[in-house]
Amino acid sequence: MREPADIRQTRVEIDVSAIVSNVETIVSHANTPAYAVVKADAYGHGVVPVSRALAASPAVSGLAVALVEEGLELRDAGIDAPILVMGASIGDAHEAIVDAGMIPLVSSAADLARFAAIGSARSAPVPVHVKVDTGMSRLGISRHDVVDVLRAATSVAGGIAVEGTCTHLACADVDDPADPDCLTALQLRRFDDVLASLRGAGIATGIAHAANSAGALLFPASRYDRIRPGLAIYGNGPRPDGVALRPVVTFASEIELLRDLEPGDTASYGARWTAETDARIAIVPVGYADGVPRNLTGSGEVLIRGRRCPLAGTVCMDMILVDVTDLGDAVSLGDPVVVLGGQGDERITTAELAERAGISEYEVTCGISKRVPRVYPTVGPAVE
Repeated sequence: MREPADIRQTRVEIDVSAIVSNVETIVSHANTPAYAVVKADAYGHGVVPVSRALAASPAVSGLAVALVEEGLELRDAGIDAPILVMGASIGDAHEAIVDAGMIPLVSSAADLARFAAIGSARSAPVPVHVKVDTGMSRLGISRHDVVDVLRAATSVAGGIAVEGTCTHLACADVDDPADPDCLTALQLRRFDDVLASLRGAGIATGIAHAANSAGALLFPASRYDRIRPGLAIYGNGPRPDGVALRPVVTFASEIELLRDLEPGDTASYGARWTAETDARIAIVPVGYADGVPRNLTGSGEVLIRGRRCPLAGTVCMDMILVDVTDLGDAVSLGDPVVVLGGQGDERITTAELAERAGISEYEVTCGISKRVPRVYPTVGPAVE
């Protein structure tokens, strides 16, 4: 049976060694071990091969997912590293989390009570990390209530063991680290107060952690005992001077057809593009169903033969049209087309693509469809 990457030559190449290098660079800069965030299929990069590589790095203390199902997928793949389950979607999977040896980040008194009951029944305390809301107003126990909530939860004999206490930063990627009045600084002061209050009440706080990628790179006070980089380990997001992160992704296809147009001819849906002179258009079998944002219509570029070429007209579900007129006779059927990544001396970065499409960097790689094969040149063949 033919592999998907042998048919339509649209693919995503993932440099796993660059991901490992990036997390080690971040950990070295922060001088703090990492829980590497691999939720959402490792931000679209492929959770199993990425997690295997990260778990083998001495810089990584554990992996962090959002959903119970994501953690179970890693366990089913034979990955035995510590796994933090960070999201709220526990449902009735409390037993499954414990059975799989995963560690929940708990945001409610009700979930703490459920885990405490499991630990008590099994005479084996369930390790938990307690999440505290310091300003994100999303997940986490209120900072005003956390002492009382934990005092009640830890009173259940053999119930839970507080392995960690954490919070989540809302604005570390946009705040000025030099501004003592920014929300990030305020959140960290609140978190410090929570830790002090818990310790003063005789309640263990365990491993403290708050920093996402931007916190780990830009806010030294946020690093505590662990950092939780996500976006940065995939080579994206803000970074300070002197921190060089390696690019990870090449999202590419190839020219399937070439069409010669006359002045006045239009291209693609809505006839939004019109040839002003004799023109040549390349048809490339990759579209918004693959992860090329439709918002790139009128603003997007791709790389062909090491040069930037503009999209011609509306991005379609299964293909894009590219104006290759300036390439002249140099362009040919089968020429590689890079949507994201480098070719020759040119590179289209995740940040650039996100800006052109009016979306966030997170959405770029998370939005690359599952129908596009992921190829891992350093670890193995294509993965559907």
